[in-house]
Amino acid sequence: MKRRSLVLQLLQAGRKTMLSAEGGRLRFWGIGLATCLLALALSGLALAHATYEGREIRGAARAPQMLSESQRSEAVALWSWGTDDVDGRQHAVVYIEPLTSDAPLPPGLTRWPEPGEAVLSPALLKAGEREGIRTRYGTLAGTIGVEGLEAPEERFAYIRPRAKLLDKQDMHPVAAFGLRRDGIASLGESMSISDFSVFGAGLAGFTLLPAAGLVVAAVRIGSAAREKRLALFEALGAGMGSRMVFTVGEVVVPALLGLAGAAVVISPSLVTDIPFPWVDFTLSVQDARRAVPWLAAAGVAAFVVLAMAAVLLHPRRLAVGSTRPASRVQRQRPWLPWLFPFAMLFAVRGSELAGDDLRLPVYALGVAGVLATLPSVVAALTGWSGGQVARVGGKLGRPGMLVAGRRMAAQTRVTARFVAAVIVMIGLAAQAQLWTGLLGESAANAMTTRDRIGTSLVTISPYSEVRERIREFTAALPSDAGLLLARQTTPSGNGDETLAITGSCAALKSIGLSCAGGGPAMDGKSRDARIAELLRWTGGGTDNQVVAQEGRVDGAKPMAGESLTLLAVSLSGDDMSVPRLKEAARAHLGMRASAEPLGNSWLMGATDLAASGAWVRLLGLIGACLTVLAIGFTALAEFLRFGREAAPLSVLAGGNGIFGSIAAWTLLAPTLVAAVLGSVISLWLTAPITVGGRQPVPDSLYLVLAAGASMSAVLLCLWGWRSTTRLSASWRPVGD
Repeated sequence: MKRRSLVLQLLQAGRKTMLSAEGGRLRFWGIGLATCLLALALSGLALAHATYEGREIRGAARAPQMLSESQRSEAVALWSWGTDDVDGRQHAVVYIEPLTSDAPLPPGLTRWPEPGEAVLSPALLKAGEREGIRTRYGTLAGTIGVEGLEAPEERFAYIRPRAKLLDKQDMHPVAAFGLRRDGIASLGESMSISDFSVFGAGLAGFTLLPAAGLVVAAVRIGSAAREKRLALFEALGAGMGSRMVFTVGEVVVPALLGLAGAAVVISPSLVTDIPFPWVDFTLSVQDARRAVPWLAAAGVAAFVVLAMAAVLLHPRRLAVGSTRPASRVQRQRPWLPWLFPFAMLFAVRGSELAGDDLRLPVYALGVAGVLATLPSVVAALTGWSGGQVARVGGKLGRPGMLVAGRRMAAQTRVTARFVAAVIVMIGLAAQAQLWTGLLGESAANAMTTRDRIGTSLVTISPYSEVRERIREFTAALPSDAGLLLARQTTPSGNGDETLAITGSCAALKSIGLSCAGGGPAMDGKSRDARIAELLRWTGGGTDNQVVAQEGRVDGAKPMAGESLTLLAVSLSGDDMSVPRLKEAARAHLGMRASAEPLGNSWLMGATDLAASGAWVRLLGLIGACLTVLAIGFTALAEFLRFGREAAPLSVLAGGNGIFGSIAAWTLLAPTLVAAVLGSVISLWLTAPITVGGRQPVPDSLYLVLAAGASMSAVLLCLWGWRSTTRLSASWRPVGD
């Protein structure tokens, strides 16, 4: 009973001491905010895991149970899948055909669509409204329910082909829906998103690590006053356990308030679907509810981490039997800055020497090492310059320079912690832009092709050998469009490819080809841009031979070593409506027919990369905000402490101008050095990750980052000057 009473008394004493101690209110709210954000970061990991798990569950529920060809007579439906795109973003299209009246429905459907009908997901219907998605696949028969979608914003379509276009031989027999060992699980949105390990690593790096940094900054606020209290406890005979209980008592109330704030933020996701800003994603309420146990565990883990940080990150240990506060000299370890060049070399050269499988992990490890050691380099530079500043200040009789220089030389570890946030912010922003702006060579070529010819030439595939279908498709073309047949062959004598183009004379002339037939078309620089781009994307060189001939495009038969492709060309050279061509192709050529600009598959890959980049930018913004909070709390706590120590200087110096000088040298100067070095180093770090010599991060970004950090430094300097001035005004000498 006495032991329990002592524990309660220590907890209560710690709780009461929190607000009354030096910097107590700042530490109180800092710990509460840090606990809240750490809990939210851990909850984000839990929700991400639940979302991926929910995708797998719903994806497995709609996966077909395949039958072999020998079991085709037992099938209840036919199933096949393909892809299409809306606004440059790819989505899955599933073709279905019931064979029995009681065939089980795929999840999300209330009835089997009739021939020529389609059922679309709400997100696909909304995204494709401007492209006429309602009629692209036939008559709209409704929308897919949430139980049939991997995520609320998934773009997905079920299509029952028209009877005359139904190709049963190209469809698989199925017995039911629901994943079995031989089923297809990865279908739909899961095919174009990264694995949880990749996303989880990014989430942890951009949110969890900065949140942990904020925890460290928060628990260390008022460390000098805590040092005195713990020294007094030790002098009174308190053991290690008693000091730990007292420390936990200090943080328990703000930590619980932080957990309550996190619960308030998370609770709406348990009631309804939550859309995320800037990214095309909506958190499913079903997934959030399934993650409730993990969310509770995240809250407990955040509290435990905060309590452990408060206990373990104690002030410097005192000598045995001493109650004197520890020295204010906090120089960093001298060997730490020397690790920076090795980390830089490892990041720049190590990734080039590593194999393809290890290149990115090696690069990421090197970047982390650079960002971890660069603050110590800045601190070493400012510490060395501090002695010079103090020497100059002494000679010139400027007390502000003298005090600031000596403080810079003595507090290099404080400077390292202070500028670390600036450097990490710049590094995160540069890396986010790097990976979102990095495209492969083929995607870059596809963008070049789009800029040159737009959609004035569109490929139609596959080629139908049914004459009537091509005639109907030709009749459905816009008045400004012509149809050509491209026959690509590879002669046996050499490896040169020949492209033979057949069509009407008007269509041939629109792309600069002769109607005479038999002879070679224009080559080299005199060629039409559309012919040059077509040769580029059909696998041959732009100087390969092209033969033009006036003739029919229907009824052609491919010979050995030949491939046939239909080309829709604009007679005027203007862009054509690709959605209209897609709809006409699916209505007349075949259930899988499609119309695509040249290089469209690579452009869709670039769009997927841009979608991933949106996540990087969102997480990077969150990480930057958390880093700003960490630096703000650290700087505020440092100035509250230093302001009290430096208050008598206003009397000795005869005014408050000394505080402005101290703030400029100890805050502004290190931050400017960190901004410049951080920008330059980040520029060098992007060198190993380039394609074709292109720099994915514009130089203007570094100027913006450096300017933003410099502006923040100026504001912080003015704020520090104001804080110390106010503290000096309230200082009074204490008599005996």
